[in-house]
Amino acid sequence: MFSAALSCFERAGYHQTSITDIASVAGISAGLLYQYFDDKRDLLYKVILEILERYNRDIPSALSGVTDPLLRLQTAAIAYYRVIDDRVPATLFSYRESRSLDRDQRAALKAKELQTNNLIKDRIDECINAGFCIDFNPELATYWIISSAHAWGLKHWRLAQIVSFEDYVRQSLGVILNGMLNEAGHRHWSAHNLLDGRPLP
Repeated sequence: MFSAALSCFERAGYHQTSITDIASVAGISAGLLYQYFDDKRDLLYKVILEILERYNRDIPSALSGVTDPLLRLQTAAIAYYRVIDDRVPATLFSYRESRSLDRDQRAALKAKELQTNNLIKDRIDECINAGFCIDFNPELATYWIISSAHAWGLKHWRLAQIVSFEDYVRQSLGVILNGMLNEAGHRHWSAHNLLDGRPLP
């Protein structure tokens, strides 16, 4: 149902899509959809929520077994970038259509976004505690990474013409990390660099 709804919303837009359209693509009755969702807006909300939940699944999975703080930060960030790359149309859709939600739904999505942000911020905190970073606001640094990842989706129409996804991640994340790390961090990074040209994890 989520896939059918997202497909319809991406193709025709939220306002032009009906519950009947979604049910037809999903191969079910409109009545069955209403057993799971209150209305079309509720379905839109849960589709966007499911996109955010992808971070909560993919990033912890990627971190499994990774113990070094700087490797954990790079791994988490790369996993975040990959979610965007896998769902470029969904990223654009989420930005465009979230304004159609009511105030409570938007507030809930903001809370969920802050939760997913912590998957990156906690890794930054680990690097700070390890003594690898200069003095900066870790939440601001989190947004440096997240905004860079989202830019791949929002400006994909052009970025994909001038750089591959992996090179975009290497160069963008590399610039961010280079600015965050102190001398000890750079020394550690030289031996724990996931952006050195090998295929990204």
